[in-house]
Amino acid sequence: MNPFKYGQVVSNEDFCPRPELIKQLIRFAESGQNVVVQGERRMGKTSLIHEAFRHTKDFQLVYVDLLEIKTTDDLCRRLLKAIISFENQAGKLEKLIKSLSRLRPTISLDSFTGQPTVSLDPRISLEPDSIESVLDLISSMRKRSPVIVVFDEFQDVLNLPDSNQVLALLRSKIQFQGEIAYIFSGSIRNAMNDIFSNSDSPFFKSALCLDVHGLEKDDFNQFLKAKFRKGKRKISNETLGQISSIGDTVPGDIQELCGALWDTTSQGETISESNFRKAFELIFSREAKGYESVMTLVTGQQLKCLTGLARMGGQSPFSEDFLEGVGITHPASVQKALKRLVKLRVIYRYQGEYKFVNPFFKHWLLWKNY
Repeated sequence: MNPFKYGQVVSNEDFCPRPELIKQLIRFAESGQNVVVQGERRMGKTSLIHEAFRHTKDFQLVYVDLLEIKTTDDLCRRLLKAIISFENQAGKLEKLIKSLSRLRPTISLDSFTGQPTVSLDPRISLEPDSIESVLDLISSMRKRSPVIVVFDEFQDVLNLPDSNQVLALLRSKIQFQGEIAYIFSGSIRNAMNDIFSNSDSPFFKSALCLDVHGLEKDDFNQFLKAKFRKGKRKISNETLGQISSIGDTVPGDIQELCGALWDTTSQGETISESNFRKAFELIFSREAKGYESVMTLVTGQQLKCLTGLARMGGQSPFSEDFLEGVGITHPASVQKALKRLVKLRVIYRYQGEYKFVNPFFKHWLLWKNY
């Protein structure tokens, strides 16, 4: 069985240890300190949070996934779903159902797990003023046991048409819940900075920042080598360095490439650069539809910029060499294209450099000779 896990929350032997970050998270939680956990996508933020508190019985997690929320009603329902799941595990579901009577909850059994699930009447719309009453439910849970609330992909609150009002309501309630530690996790730095570093934001300087970078090289190499040894495969530090460069030091992308190398090799093989082509072809076959959907969204000018970034890198996209290389005359045109590509989440900017959100899309563009 392929031992490389990516695109999901991992734990135990599938989680590469990050002892210092885990210690910091637990320390913040013990002091009731709110935290911003920030890092690029697939850096392992969600796994880190779950792993940090899996080992302690001192706290219970209320996990709320805000990815791609579009309305305040959606936000409130996701909060309630997390609370319902928590109370179900604690055996307090019946009492909670009574408190939600105005939302006309119905209970049914999940056909796969056999566990009770709760549905709320979709005809009832939850407006921004519902946020306070939902957070009050979390306060009542805290009276029984210490609670940590995790808002994952918190930057997507900015997608809401009434985001300013929503952020203000969230902050007005959270600031008086000092006994509860809130963790705000996000993968789009500029958006998270708008929320927590902009003086006009209700959340300005409301939480400490914990930055999740790539894993320490030597530790991660040993972790990956041990995975390959399970299938009697060998790999050198040099080859692992090439894999890390391709994956742009992002753990999830590195493990995806390692997983593809596992699937395209056999026991007893020593994996080298010569094995990369088949691994890439496997990844491309799995992700081609996603790449093609991106291609339908970009203009010719934007495609020129993308291929330029793939070939020349994203350190100097406004230089004469870049403009000449992509066949665009004016830097303003490149700036407009890059801004649109960032908004589409095809690329992102980090430390002054434009990078691909999915590094394998970059290699697909080069492979297709765009």
